[in-house]
Amino acid sequence: MNKNLPAAITMVRELLAGDGDVATTIGHALDGAGLLVDPERTFGAVLRRTPQGWAPVAPATQPAPPEPTELEQQASDWDAACQRAAQLVDVVRSTYAAEPDFVGVRADRDTVVISLQITELARWAGWMSTLGIVEHQLTGLDYVVCGRTTIGDVPVSVLAYDVPELQLVTEARARRPYRHAGILYDLALPQEDAQRDIWYFQGENIEGMPLLSLDGRSERCTLAAIVDLVGPLHPVSEPVAAAEGGERG
Repeated sequence: MNKNLPAAITMVRELLAGDGDVATTIGHALDGAGLLVDPERTFGAVLRRTPQGWAPVAPATQPAPPEPTELEQQASDWDAACQRAAQLVDVVRSTYAAEPDFVGVRADRDTVVISLQITELARWAGWMSTLGIVEHQLTGLDYVVCGRTTIGDVPVSVLAYDVPELQLVTEARARRPYRHAGILYDLALPQEDAQRDIWYFQGENIEGMPLLSLDGRSERCTLAAIVDLVGPLHPVSEPVAAAEGGERG
């Protein structure tokens, strides 16, 4: 039911006892009380900032509701989220500004954006661990990897520029290319993990995910699992006999 209806009915009942053009009197009274929709004005509630928070724009004769409406609460929640992001920017800057990879940090409304310049793959692995980024949260282009995470309850986007892994492998020269989470791997080459172990391509599973084995052993793991558990991976330039004999699993 229209929340204005009870007030409109009360006003109509009171004005029906008047003299003269009763219909005109009632119409102007309803309009003055803000109980009619004006097609020349925007539909929906309009909010304004007050020292106490967001409040609806309403005629002086119409008292404000004692409790915030859903729209007012949403606006207040948005303000609070943006404020938390601004506060996190200060924390991130004071915590990481001295790191050699750190380029900058800024708030984008309710999200914090951290920019990094990565020159060593191990450094990117360290940032992923520190900020709680896992492989499936990565997307990437040829020059930047974007990792998404949260710090507290604030969403964070981490932009890592010039990650060495992306510079080493390109579509044009990869013999067995496979892109995972925005990063291109050449599976014709052995892949070295963060613990310096070597993985060899051994075909694919039924979903098309590459399978690799450690040092040529028979046990095979998916590329996604290896990257999540012992990544990042980067190619090494030794010959790959095991990779050429891989079969689809």
